[in-house]
Amino acid sequence: MNEKKAIEIMTGWLSHKNELGRKPANIKAAGSFSYEGNDYVILKFKPEWLGEWQVGVVGFDEEGNECGHTFSEYEKYDEATAKDKCIAIIEYMKEYWRGRFLSELERRGITEEEYNSLTEEEREKKWNETEEQKAIRVGSILLKESNIDFNALCDTLIKSYEVEDNDCTRNEYTLVFNFENNVISVGLMDTPVPNGEAEYYAEANFLWREAVETVKQHKAHLLVTTMNLEGNPIGAAAVFTDVVNTCSNEIKALGIYTTGNVYEPSYYDEWAKKILNGEYPIPLWVYLGLVNDENGISGYTYGLTKFGRAEVEVIGSSHTVDELYNCLYYVCDWLLTEGAYFHDGETLSFRSDERLTITKSKAVYVTGDSFKISY
Repeated sequence: MNEKKAIEIMTGWLSHKNELGRKPANIKAAGSFSYEGNDYVILKFKPEWLGEWQVGVVGFDEEGNECGHTFSEYEKYDEATAKDKCIAIIEYMKEYWRGRFLSELERRGITEEEYNSLTEEEREKKWNETEEQKAIRVGSILLKESNIDFNALCDTLIKSYEVEDNDCTRNEYTLVFNFENNVISVGLMDTPVPNGEAEYYAEANFLWREAVETVKQHKAHLLVTTMNLEGNPIGAAAVFTDVVNTCSNEIKALGIYTTGNVYEPSYYDEWAKKILNGEYPIPLWVYLGLVNDENGISGYTYGLTKFGRAEVEVIGSSHTVDELYNCLYYVCDWLLTEGAYFHDGETLSFRSDERLTITKSKAVYVTGDSFKISY
């Protein structure tokens, strides 16, 4: 029974766009063995009909569930060495998942020793507490005056998101409603964003020359908050972006302040619409900063921590500003789109002849630690 299931699982794994991207031309079970409490099936497959057999492995736990060790290095299948190659793959996958687990503990501010000392109930409580922190998005839509038709805006939002009366609470200055496991709050504030924050962060927007001058005109703002009840930061970010864009277009905003940046409304609208095509609007979710100082040309991200990743930095790059910006963009897109994580000491490549080293250390341009890419 496991052999048939293993073939289906390996076929699905090989069909992923990051692997073969299609079903193999041929695939067969080539044996089985037990290893450290799990049962494994050895697979041999041909990417092409005239190609050589290659080896892969699928593992099952005591309950017969796939245990996360499905993998192949696309090495040539040899019956005499197949089991040894599969065990090497298993050990690699165990280290990979352990690295993922330790990275997740670090992101949540939990040490391995602390985690091991907690009961199952305490672990779940701690996990849920930290999960909520990353599934909340907050931002301000800057207004020239507070005398907007807030009631009409609420009507537009309720109609756009098909909100039922029992899923909505509203008054003269506040609207709260539920949408697809998200709680959305929109509040009209008859004051500027406190402490000059919007003006300060507007100075960093090198793509909008009039940012500071425009932002100084705001005397009120809409405070928008989205919390995903399932702890899904991508879901929270996507709904937040759409709600903010809907509001911005409806009331003709001066600017949008969120993620350590102030965006020009037309720029925000252009990127927000990409969600409809299944794309992630990376510049709206992660600020990509560029610096030219004693380190040379450097770059950093601000916002990846909201998605459970450490920020990324490139220090003293020999590349152009455009190349550096694109590098950070593609890294963020890959991390979020593929659900990927970096690990200290691994390598990254954009081309077959390129190997970029990734190291984790104290951040230079953001707080905490960051992953440095040798680009």
